[in-house]
Amino acid sequence: MSYHAVLTAIGLFALTFLSPGPNLFLIVQTSLSQGKSAGIAAGAGVATGDAIYAALGLVGMATIIATSHTVFACIQILGGAYLIWYGFNLFRQARGRTKAVIGNTAAPTSAASASVNFRRGMITDLANAQTALFFVSIFSVTITPSTQWPTKLAIWVGISLTSLLWRVMVSMAFSRPLVRRGYMHVQAYLEQLVGVVLMGFGVKLIIGGFKPN
Repeated sequence: MSYHAVLTAIGLFALTFLSPGPNLFLIVQTSLSQGKSAGIAAGAGVATGDAIYAALGLVGMATIIATSHTVFACIQILGGAYLIWYGFNLFRQARGRTKAVIGNTAAPTSAASASVNFRRGMITDLANAQTALFFVSIFSVTITPSTQWPTKLAIWVGISLTSLLWRVMVSMAFSRPLVRRGYMHVQAYLEQLVGVVLMGFGVKLIIGGFKPN
């Protein structure tokens, strides 16, 4: 087994954590509004999406997605539509809470089930077909035709666990009582902002899907 290939692939993947995207916004918002368990469920969904794309990359399917304009565009457009839908609903519900607070009426936040948060996380991750491109680029520099399956399996396990660990750490950081108490004062406004950001990511994906190859 090539430990160098395994560590290189995991290291390159970990660099993506430095760039905020819809996955991070979803986990942060879920952790702040619903707590640690909900945030971890969403994070586990995101990690599952990463594991799926990594597995597709290791068996060559990610290359097909990346090189087939029709398949790639469909994933981008459908994924963008989902982010717009989810972002709009988040914005609309937060807007309603803002009006309720102004009117001094109760505005409770309903907590979604673990399965719903998990599904949201996984779909949000899978919605971005750029992830497939990223894994193609990672594996192009770490895997060769002679790479054995034990190395490929170690890369997949390493990427999956690294993704899950990072999402759990983010959720734990943003679900701390002190952080959540501060968040509650501006919850409706921040959720509106997150909704707009997610819709922006969705529009970007759709535009990318309609661009000619």
